[in-house]
Amino acid sequence: MPRLQQLRYLVAVADALNFSRAAEACHVTQPTLSMQLKELEGRLNVQLVERTRARVLLTPVGEEIARRARTILAEVEDIRDIARRDDPAGFKGTVRMGVVQTVGAYVLSLAMPKMREAFPELRIHVREDRLDNLPQKLSDGTHDVLLMPDDAVHPDFERVRLMREPLHLVLPSDHRLAGMAAIDPAQLRGESLLSMDRGTRLHDQVARLCADVGAVDVQDYAGTTLDTLRQMVAAGMGLALLPALYVRSDVLREKLVVARPLTHAAPVRELTLAWRTSSPRQAVFQALAETIGTSLAPWE
Repeated sequence: MPRLQQLRYLVAVADALNFSRAAEACHVTQPTLSMQLKELEGRLNVQLVERTRARVLLTPVGEEIARRARTILAEVEDIRDIARRDDPAGFKGTVRMGVVQTVGAYVLSLAMPKMREAFPELRIHVREDRLDNLPQKLSDGTHDVLLMPDDAVHPDFERVRLMREPLHLVLPSDHRLAGMAAIDPAQLRGESLLSMDRGTRLHDQVARLCADVGAVDVQDYAGTTLDTLRQMVAAGMGLALLPALYVRSDVLREKLVVARPLTHAAPVRELTLAWRTSSPRQAVFQALAETIGTSLAPWE
């Protein structure tokens, strides 16, 4: 039968698709990881990983076993958590947090100091991913909690709203509206507004604002990161509505662009912390949510 540690190595390779990074994530040498995967393949009498000079791929059966291994490892971790549940020192160990790139760095830069102070023996392991990948990775046990925008609506998830984050208008520093302390949305008539990938709830809000005030919702290009949008604004390609925490972190120090709040009708995004309702660590995650929410409260 496979050993748990071998399953951990397989999942690490599935995540990284790179033996060196997988070994680093598992805190072992690359030869050790390779040897253990070879042994696992021998135990199962099947090839799990394709190795070439250019890349690493999982075979179809390797992908299926890795998927099931995530569930097994999550269940094992839950067993440990159940054993620790009544321990007064239960705020220990590791919490694996999945985050969206457009949220993680800006929220955690504010919240991490308070979390370290409140939970000195709790390790927060953060991994960024695409928004559409995160719910499945919470379900299969890859992550313990998700920090993400908008509602993580799922019957098996518990969620806590951390804040309602307004969007601020980012515009070139020489723009006609740049000298104003706050901008009436009506003044955006005829302006081109850039936005993130379409199909998100946030983009829907921006599109409605454009329709209401007569601004142009730019259709031929959508930025994939907040930094890309900021750089496009600096290059004079349009204006952008960007989250307040990002503005605080990366825009206020800029010289080519400025950020201004809207006087009313500003789009907002909800930031939430979500976890599986079946997890025995409910108290830990609830306490984390309260601590993060307190850290963000001044920026709502």
